[in-house]
Parts: sequence; structure tokens; C-alpha cells
Amino acid sequence: MKRHILTAVLATLWLGACAQPMMRPQGPLNEFSAMEGTTALQYNLPMERNIESRAGYGPAFYIFPDQKLDESTALTLARELNIIDLAAQNGGRICVVNPAGNQWQASDVQAFHDLINRGGPATNIKVVALGRGATFVNQHLAASDLTGAIAGLVSIGGAPGKTCALPVPAYIGGKNAAKAAKPYQKTSDAAPADPLQQVVVNTNAKATAAELLADAWDKVLSANYRYNNLYRTFYMSRGIDNPEGIKNFELVSNPDFQKLGIQRNVIQHPVVDTNAAGGNPNPPKYLWYEYLPKQVQNAAPATVPLVVILHGHGNDPRTQSETSGFVELAAEEGFMVVEMEWQGSNGFVAMGLDGIEAVISVLKEKYPQIDPSRIYCEGLSAGSMTSNMLGVRKSHLFAAVGGHSGGIFSGNGLGYYGYGLEPILNEAIQKRGYVEVGYCNVVGTHDDTIRFYNKDNWQGNPYLNVYRLYQTVNDMEVTGDLDFNVDSTFGFKLQDRQQIHTGKSQDITMEYGQLYKNGQPRMRLIVINNYGHWNFKPAARLMWDFFRHFSRDMKTKKLQYTE
Repeated sequence: MKRHILTAVLATLWLGACAQPMMRPQGPLNEFSAMEGTTALQYNLPMERNIESRAGYGPAFYIFPDQKLDESTALTLARELNIIDLAAQNGGRICVVNPAGNQWQASDVQAFHDLINRGGPATNIKVVALGRGATFVNQHLAASDLTGAIAGLVSIGGAPGKTCALPVPAYIGGKNAAKAAKPYQKTSDAAPADPLQQVVVNTNAKATAAELLADAWDKVLSANYRYNNLYRTFYMSRGIDNPEGIKNFELVSNPDFQKLGIQRNVIQHPVVDTNAAGGNPNPPKYLWYEYLPKQVQNAAPATVPLVVILHGHGNDPRTQSETSGFVELAAEEGFMVVEMEWQGSNGFVAMGLDGIEAVISVLKEKYPQIDPSRIYCEGLSAGSMTSNMLGVRKSHLFAAVGGHSGGIFSGNGLGYYGYGLEPILNEAIQKRGYVEVGYCNVVGTHDDTIRFYNKDNWQGNPYLNVYRLYQTVNDMEVTGDLDFNVDSTFGFKLQDRQQIHTGKSQDITMEYGQLYKNGQPRMRLIVINNYGHWNFKPAARLMWDFFRHFSRDMKTKKLQYTE
């Protein structure tokens, strides 16, 4: 049985920053780095996470009660709201926030701001306010710019406010609900259309707070989280403060596997045969996650494409399934997704390139519906570097590969998992003229971890390295010196060149182009203007629409392209 202990937060600050080049993103785990200060006393309920739960973007519930609570009554309230299980199931946390004085007042907005800023980057703040706490939220918190960083707000039984500063997904219930909702609705209606930006009103006066919260989770809170990756990389910051302000925190969809019709399997698989003579009864294990849309679960043999997704350095092995957009696409397009703990952590073995191939062999035997001619790989950051390597080293296995925010560094690669341009380029040269692989790359111009190049600094850049690598293995003309008069972004000529407006922000557009061989695309290159080092979900569609044309002949291993 899980144990959940509500404790007063002491004056200790937990900072889990990793000093590696590809830093592990910090989610709600850091958001609850609150401490007792000169204002309110907060109560923190940390949740246990295991390999079965969701990953690092679980809800960070901040509860604003009707009146000031002590430790015992704070825990009682959390139980009455049925919020403990909700947080545990979704990898979340709970913080009960008291007013600084005896009652809620306008100055508590700054106290809440300071509370959030004591932790790492805020990604999934969920405000739950009751009674006089809801009145404070409606009248003061909603009128502040903090609404731009809140991923979901529930206000129950509070008096109406006059304004809502920035659009916020909201659920308004209890008495006064219709009037209290109007400022939220007005601001939401004036904002650009976004299915994640909604205001739901429940005027059922007989519904309990727990019932309203459950309904709010189903209709509003579960659908999204937020982060600000504009002009920067979101997880390099603390709290919600950044040079561009709060208005650039974008809403991002949070996949609900049950609603998507996705069967999610958590697999711990022995690395060795436990039945062999002298076998270890407790062998080392691989860990991976399987995502099977309902339409593929009983599909005919060899009819279902497989997309392997790989997380970044030190990330949770559910990062890509929950943030890349590929699982949502799988439900729509009918392919299978597997995210592998390729790097190894928490007692699970690192796979390496051969281990990834071994897992795919297990999957093909387990799921005969997998089409072995249509296997693809996508990764983030270090996972992108790994995907880049797989396309050349395991070219017989993958029809196309791609990466987000990751190239190939120059040199022999001893500092990066044994990867490096020199050895992999030699392999590409040897295979040139015999092997072809579809390749897609996505990178933000403000990636501050693995930087994209510009006209003043392009020699030896990791992204240019990987472009040249795949030009080599595909027996295409290899780009030499760059000329930014030819193309101000890429520095060389591409076909189908266009700028794509994403609808996310006027500052976030995508530069798009392709390289062809024999009249067919072989490489698709995408640059996201003003974006940092992380996934950008709209790019997943562009990558899948590129992948799906490629297959590999199972006898000759030759690449095939189908319109």
C-alpha cells in the first residue's frame, strides 16, 4: 500500500538540476520546493512515482481553502476532495496553501508567486479554490498575470471577480458559478481559438466539491500542461519568471491514453534467458513502454508500422510518449509506438544500439501484426543522437529515422555514449551507394543545449554534421561551405522550401525544406524559429508524414518509397 504523508515544508530547497549538457527537465517535482517563509505556511504532499505511473508532467495541485488550515485539517481536506488518488495516478503533487494572515487578501497573490518561484520550472500548475479561497482566486489571482502560467483553475463557491488578466483553462462551479465565470469567459473568448483553452461552468448547487473536482479533471484539468520554450529552453529556468514574461506560456495537450483508446503496457524484460542452465533467477532487465491503439491490437500480420521513440539524456523513459505527440498520432493513424529506456536507470540496463535491435526482435515475435518493413525511430536530444546513429548502424532495420534537438558532434565521440562523427561517417562512406535511409531533423533556433548554426558560427555544427552524414549514406551531393545568401536559415538550397505558421505564437514559425534523390524526398529538415531545446508537437505530424512513405524490402533490404 502506498503511504502518503502530509508534512509541513521546512526551510529546505530541493534543487535536482543535472549538470550534464542535456539536462533532465524538471516538472512538478521541483514545483513543490516551497518553504515556510515570512508569509504563509504551506503543506506539501509528495507523491510516490513508480514505473507504472505517469512521468514528469503530472499535476501540481495548489489548494486554496475556505479558511486557514493546520496540518491535520489540510490532510482531511485533501482526502475529502479525493485528490490524493488523483494526484498519485497521474504522477502529481499536492500543496495546501494558507493565506499569509487570518484571511485571504490581495497581497497573497505575491506570496503565491514567490511560492512557485522557489522551485524549478512550472509546467502543470492546477489551482483548486474553495469558498473564500475561491473568492480570492476570482477577485485577485485571476486579475494578475499569473493566470498566464496556470494550466488549469477550479473555482468552487466563490464570489465573482471583475477581470481575468490572461486566458486560463477554468472550471467554475457551486453558487455564483454563472456570474463568477463571466470574466474568465470574456478573456477566453477574446483569445485565439485553442481547444485546450476552455471555460466550463457547472451550476449544480447540490454537487459536492469532490464531485465538481472530478468533473473538472475529466473536462478541463487532465487535457493540458504549460511551459514556455520561446527564446529559451524552459527547464533551464526556475518557477515562472523569465525575461519574456508569463504571456508566452503555451498550452500543450496531455495525452489521455484511455480516451485515445490506447493500450499501454509496461514491460520489464530479462536481458538473459532465465531458463538456460545456471541462469540467474533475478537477471538484469530492460524496460520499455508499449502503446497500442485499439485498431492495431487485432490487426492482420505484418500490417502495422512501428515507431520507436527515445527520450533525452537522464529523462524519464515516458518523456517522449507523453510530450512528443507520437502517441496521439498513433491513435489517429493506426501505428504502434514503443518508448525504450535505452540509457538505463533505476536498476534497468542500458540497451545500446544492439539492445534496441534485440528489443525490436522481441516485439516482432510478440506482435505479428508489426510490419517489419516499416519500422522507424525518433528521439529527443541524446535520444535524437541515438536515432541518428541507428539509421546508419542499423540501416537494415529502420526505413527512416528522425530526431528533435540532436545532431552528431564532431570527433571520435568518446564523451557522448561513444558517438561521434568520425566513426559513423566512415561507416556511411563504406555503405554509400548500397544503403539508403529516410531522414528527418527538427531543431529550434534558440536551442541553448545543442545549438543550431548561423552565418557566423557553422563550422563543425552537430546539425550540419548529421545533414552531411545522411547525404553521404544516401549517396547524395554532400553540402560544402554554407552560403546564407542562398538560404538565410540553412545556408544551402532545399526544395519545397516554405515557412509554416504553427498557430502557437506569432513568434513560433517553422522553416521547412527537403532534399531529393531520383525525384523522391530522402531528407526533410525543419527549423523552429525562436524555440528552445525540447519537443514541439506540431513537428511530430511533419515527421510522421515523411516516415510513412518509406519501407524496406525484407529480402534485399533496399529502401522503397511509395507516394
